[in-house]
Amino acid sequence: MNVQNLSKYYVWGIKALIFVIPPLSYWISFSMFFPYITGRNFAFRILIAIALVLWVGLMIIDKRYRPKSNLMLWAVAIFVIIVGIANLQGTDPYNSFWSRFERMEGYLMILHLFAYFLIITNVFKTKKDWLNFFNVFVIAGLLVGGYAVLQLLGLREAIQGGDVRVDGTIGNPTYLAMYLVLVIGLAFILFFNAVKRWQKYFYLGALIFNFVILYFTASRGAAIALFISAPIFLLLYVLLVRGGDFKEKLFKKIAIAGLILIVLLPLGFLLIKNTKFVRESNVLSRFANLSFAERTTRARFYIWQTSWEGFKERPLLGWGQENYIQVFSKYFNPKMYDQEPWFDRSHNIIFEWLISAGILGLIAYLSMFVALYVLIINAWHKKKIGTKEGIVLAVVPLAYFIQNLFVFDNFNTYVLFFALLGYASFLDKPINELHEKSSSAQQTRFSFIAVAILLIVMSVVSYFISVKPIKVARGIITSLQATVDSKDPVNKTIESFKKTLDYKTFGEREVLEQLMRVATTLMGQSVSQKIKKEFLNFVEPRVEDYIKRFPGDIRMRLFAGSLYNAATEVDNSYILKARRHMETALTLSPTKQQILYMLADNHLRTSEIEKAIELLEKAANLEPSNIEALANKAVVAAIVGRSDVVMDSIGRMQQIRLSARPEEIGWAFGEFTQGLYRIGKMYIAIGDSRNAYAIFEQLVMLRPEEKIFNEIFESLKQ
Repeated sequence: MNVQNLSKYYVWGIKALIFVIPPLSYWISFSMFFPYITGRNFAFRILIAIALVLWVGLMIIDKRYRPKSNLMLWAVAIFVIIVGIANLQGTDPYNSFWSRFERMEGYLMILHLFAYFLIITNVFKTKKDWLNFFNVFVIAGLLVGGYAVLQLLGLREAIQGGDVRVDGTIGNPTYLAMYLVLVIGLAFILFFNAVKRWQKYFYLGALIFNFVILYFTASRGAAIALFISAPIFLLLYVLLVRGGDFKEKLFKKIAIAGLILIVLLPLGFLLIKNTKFVRESNVLSRFANLSFAERTTRARFYIWQTSWEGFKERPLLGWGQENYIQVFSKYFNPKMYDQEPWFDRSHNIIFEWLISAGILGLIAYLSMFVALYVLIINAWHKKKIGTKEGIVLAVVPLAYFIQNLFVFDNFNTYVLFFALLGYASFLDKPINELHEKSSSAQQTRFSFIAVAILLIVMSVVSYFISVKPIKVARGIITSLQATVDSKDPVNKTIESFKKTLDYKTFGEREVLEQLMRVATTLMGQSVSQKIKKEFLNFVEPRVEDYIKRFPGDIRMRLFAGSLYNAATEVDNSYILKARRHMETALTLSPTKQQILYMLADNHLRTSEIEKAIELLEKAANLEPSNIEALANKAVVAAIVGRSDVVMDSIGRMQQIRLSARPEEIGWAFGEFTQGLYRIGKMYIAIGDSRNAYAIFEQLVMLRPEEKIFNEIFESLKQ
């Protein structure tokens, strides 16, 4: 086989592998743990590994496909190097490199993205190559959007969107919005490059469809990004696009009308935001409730404040990737008591890289945007792209960046963003590059040998970084399914978890977390003490070994504490083991109320009531508006007959409810009645019917429609 033919086969093979990447966003790997994340990421790694081997073989026989220095290559390479150094000096290099199933990022993702960038920028040699690649992304986007339509019709469930928002095959409404913004950008590029009328209509239809799906994600970050970037796009169109024909003049008039509409739209929305139409709309009501005082909005500011504290501690190179949870724990803001318990991201791209790689990492990240804009402007000046395409290429990264100020990247957006970086790099290369003389001095046989050896090496590498973890991701699902086996659930569960743990991959932590969840549930079931002890004997040494290797993993310590607390009925010695892990967790996160609750429960089990009350009082004082903390204290006080403490707590709870912000009245009312219910149930449990009667009398007055309150109240009357 001659060099020219072999070169073509390599190029075809690489393109075929790369073109499989965009449709991965449509694939949901239900057989694996975190099905919206793991499968597509593992597939991406394997595809890039094979493509990388073929690219090496191609470079050996044809020098045209070897990397050539340009501004974008240097920007991306420096970013990769700085992030690598930051990870090495970070607080947990192992986690920074491997990440975990829930995210599948870390430095391993950065390395694969770098390889992806190198391959596409050096193999895609013509504009046609890039437009074909973008077409695959747009078609994949239509498939993802089509799945979202099924969710709108009630034929598919929106995992995180519920009945309000669609999340497509991405698994999260905000992630879907981020993804669609970039797909819309590519569709605009294809629209302005289309020659045939049917192509124009197709891309126009794709744009309209994607905007509709974007609306139903109800993503406020995406809305903000569009309301900033859309007028910039229209203004640039009016100012820069030349042409005096009727069609162009019409388009400019439409652009001007669009500018006016965008200015008036927020004002109009303010006038109707309190109408019945808006309130009853699942989508519009989210935008109507947007305010700085709204709970999720406030949470963003708290997280950013926490991130700032973490940055100040390690400003130069940060904490390393995937280590934000350490920052979140150490500088936890007690005002976040009403949010999800753990945040592993800053939810802001600037703070994300300040924490992951410090100020140097942020500068390196932003340098890629600088390189992108420099190359776009150069390409426009050199007439390599038209003005309309140049405007799109300028606005889309802006919209992407603005949206990332409220969230963070994932596989679906990473591959799109690096495709844009690659396209900008392509625009900087000489037009006559394909006509350069090939390097025919290299022997075909040498290329074959190199590819064969590298395929073997890459197969081994892929086995450890992809195949084994795939088995673990599947093993977790198999292990959880074994818990409901009809014949021998305990032994089959142990056997399955043991097999999964024996792979010894970066998924070990998530396997152990699920194992401890199962074990904690088992402790509360009506099975023999022997079976419980057998299960504990399997779980405990594996958990303790992990914590010994990773002593700063606060989540694992709390999982262990919960399990050991539940295991005290099997063996009293577990109570002190639980306390040890909880106390260590408290040193890692001294202001997190959840840990104080758990520690108080632990002291209750040893009848140290006053100590439990002290811990709960501390939790309540961390954030005075925390109704749950006050209810917890009242429940414990009820046990020892401290009516003064109970009444004081209820009074403070009532005060918090009555002083709640208008947008949080419903939430505060629910928290208050739930707290009263728990206090009343405790009075019933200890046989204090008089106080129980008083509590449920109040509950019935507050919520007469609640059946359970009425039933308990009627029983207390008798």
